[in-house]
Amino acid sequence: MEIVCLKWGDKFSHEHVNRLYKMVKKNFYDDFTFICYTENSTQIDNRIEIRPLNMKYDLEKWWWKLTLFKYITNKPTMFLDLDIVIQHNITHYKNYCKDNEICTVKAYWKPHARDLLPIPPGYNMDLNSSVIVWKGDLTQVWKEFYDQADYFMCKYQGIDSYLYFHHNKILNFFPKDEIYSRLHGMDENKMWWHGPKVPLFYDPSYTICIFNKWKMDKKFGGPGIDDDAYIGFEKYWI
Repeated sequence: MEIVCLKWGDKFSHEHVNRLYKMVKKNFYDDFTFICYTENSTQIDNRIEIRPLNMKYDLEKWWWKLTLFKYITNKPTMFLDLDIVIQHNITHYKNYCKDNEICTVKAYWKPHARDLLPIPPGYNMDLNSSVIVWKGDLTQVWKEFYDQADYFMCKYQGIDSYLYFHHNKILNFFPKDEIYSRLHGMDENKMWWHGPKVPLFYDPSYTICIFNKWKMDKKFGGPGIDDDAYIGFEKYWI
């Protein structure tokens, strides 16, 4: 299996890449190649395969993820954001791979965003692309985006909305008991909004914790999360 991450700009450093690699080595018990797509490979562990980003695309932030679908892949591939923590064995994630489909995270912590098709005002939805598994020909995902890149980057705040509203028919989702959000929990029954008097969510029974909105601007009066949110999680990569 190919397990890939992407580092662009200065939001993440080589330390995040190396940390993710350590967690994958601890928790993936089959053959894999770990790949980092980046424009700056300085101090990245030499056991990690580096694939340079093609800077001619002139993309920013999360939009670089879509370049992963530029080519047909015959190998099961798993993408992991650099701000996730792997808590348990993820070897079975390869079984979520289906030909020509994308398997990703259902944001159950957004019950207000369920069943929103057709497109609602504001483009809200309940998809999160912190973890993606795929195989086969998904080149249309890249082609459609790149043909109108400026339009999509202005219309949406990230690739989640683009995938949800333009490629919904090829989407599948991981089971509910696999992945939770450090900020939002799991669903409306397990703390789906973090506030000043509500602690960050932690459940060691899940395989992956995603730190979505890490270092993003505070919105809706919430405190957001920063590096302090990782305190106590060090055991997962040391």
